[in-house]
Amino acid sequence: MRENITSVLFDMDGVLIDSQPMHYEADIRTLARFGVRVTVKDVEKYAGTTNVDRYTRFKRDYQIGEEVARMVAFREKVILDLVRSENVGPINGIPELLKDIRDKNLKTAVASSSSYELIAVVLDKLGLKLYFDQVVSGEDMKNGKPAPDIFLKTAEVLGSAPSQCVVVEDSGNGVKAGIAAGMKVVGYINPSSGTQDLSGASLVIQNFREIDAKKLIAL
Repeated sequence: MRENITSVLFDMDGVLIDSQPMHYEADIRTLARFGVRVTVKDVEKYAGTTNVDRYTRFKRDYQIGEEVARMVAFREKVILDLVRSENVGPINGIPELLKDIRDKNLKTAVASSSSYELIAVVLDKLGLKLYFDQVVSGEDMKNGKPAPDIFLKTAEVLGSAPSQCVVVEDSGNGVKAGIAAGMKVVGYINPSSGTQDLSGASLVIQNFREIDAKKLIAL
């Protein structure tokens, strides 16, 4: 029996805000600080992962001697500075979609691999905080995306079963996490996020004006 959709879970970076280029720049600057030169192509495959997961892999793959915690702390300062300094608004169609979702009495949450501090800065900058019932950060997760942990935890705090949730994601890791959680997934093709495998998503879109609350409920 098909369950009714009750909740919509939004990734943040690349979905609410076009921030993936800033995240790639933060990784490039951080790795350079610790002696490793990389390109956007080298780091875009890690989109959607937590800082700890990503820098644990960087440390291993590039044989970096520095502690993961120190690299993550440096990187967090870089990304916060970038987001605060950039003149950027919500991705086109997001405010209207969020308002429609709220008007249909669906529950909403941000489920992001970013830190709580960065999520708070972004939601305040975009003026979107009022549209979300809950915020869950990858900081709290033992396993980051593509593991389903963050989406399962978000469903729990919203009081919804995974089968009652729709995930909105722009990264391949995020889409995999949503599918693994047993949720419907909308994959958003964001050119700024680079090459991302969104196959397996219930629906793939190029613009948020392609969907509304009614279409999400019907997935």
